[in-house]
Amino acid sequence: MMRVLGNLFAMAAGLLIALLIAEGVLRLLGFGPVEIRQDSLLGYRYVPGVQFRKFDEGASTGRINSQGWRDVEHAFAKPAGRTRVLILGDSFVAAFQVPLDSTFFRKLERSLDRRAGAPEKVEVVALGQNGNGTAAECLTYERFGRRYDPDIVALLFILNDQADNWKPVALEKSRPFFVAVGDSMVLDTSFAETAAFRHGEHWMWLRTHSVLWAQVHRALATLRARARPPVQPGGVVEQGYYTTWNFDARVPADTIAAFRLTEKILAKLAGEVQRDGRRFVVFAAGFAQQEDHALLAEYGKDPAFDPDKTQRWLLSIGARHGFDVIPLTPAFRAASVALDQPFWFGKNGLYGHWNSAGHTVAANVMEDYLARAIPGLDTTALAPLPKGPAPPAPEAVRRDHGGR
Repeated sequence: MMRVLGNLFAMAAGLLIALLIAEGVLRLLGFGPVEIRQDSLLGYRYVPGVQFRKFDEGASTGRINSQGWRDVEHAFAKPAGRTRVLILGDSFVAAFQVPLDSTFFRKLERSLDRRAGAPEKVEVVALGQNGNGTAAECLTYERFGRRYDPDIVALLFILNDQADNWKPVALEKSRPFFVAVGDSMVLDTSFAETAAFRHGEHWMWLRTHSVLWAQVHRALATLRARARPPVQPGGVVEQGYYTTWNFDARVPADTIAAFRLTEKILAKLAGEVQRDGRRFVVFAAGFAQQEDHALLAEYGKDPAFDPDKTQRWLLSIGARHGFDVIPLTPAFRAASVALDQPFWFGKNGLYGHWNSAGHTVAANVMEDYLARAIPGLDTTALAPLPKGPAPPAPEAVRRDHGGR
């Protein structure tokens, strides 16, 4: 019996030593633990102070700041004489694909700060998380954004945000959703009561401290995604609702439930920002098939392809609810023709997030708008704001919404 116990002890000790060695080797190679933790309101948050190493699309290494965002440190208290711009968004704002100094928001801060001149300062605060939709961005402003006392609140809208807002097709269900009830909305945070969410909380310490656990978890998640690709009724996600919703001229935007819900969320966020005495603006990003000159020409052969459908819809929302919408697409199209280079990372034959050049194009458009919006900035040598697709005429807007 003692011999059996001794063998079991030796095996356990050997396994423990092997695990510790593997943990140490992974840390020496620069890998870190899982950089997210569960959150009962937003679904998850980045772990403050955790190191990360990303290389699946582009590459970056760094550390999440002390408030849980992929940005430099920002104190909540705004110093005298400083103008603050708050950026809300998803993975295009988190921007793990490029080094921090190459992100559009860090480039934007440097360019606006130069226009301000001493002693005035312009500070750009980025609150972005992978997978965020407009609902999570609205809650982020309410819970965190207000604390930074911003003068301008900018939301970067991405063409998959409508799907992230609508629970029936959202790929990630462990997040908050607004649910339309008549003309109003209610917040659904029932994900926090699920067994899966509570089970994840039990393993939180291990997830946020063990590099080995993190790598095994990531590998299993990748295998599950390959084995069971996300689908929705009627087809595979990438060829289903995304293309139909955003680019099919035969399907009016305002007939889509996810679009109608998204308008309600945008109106709620804009109203809250404006009641706080702040300016609200939406920067509308596009994707490569509507901006890359070669892809645009190819997709344009389809008579049902409408490259500006979602941007026109966003412009009409801004007109109805009293906030600016600035499409980035015209500037990306012009840059694609002039430079004949990609502004996105390619993955699996598709274009994904912005590369450093794409971040520069986005930062330039935002600079042109914000330099005019912030009093006292030097506006010399500003390029004309790129013209996006024209919003519907007021008569058409009223007709599409039943006279409301």
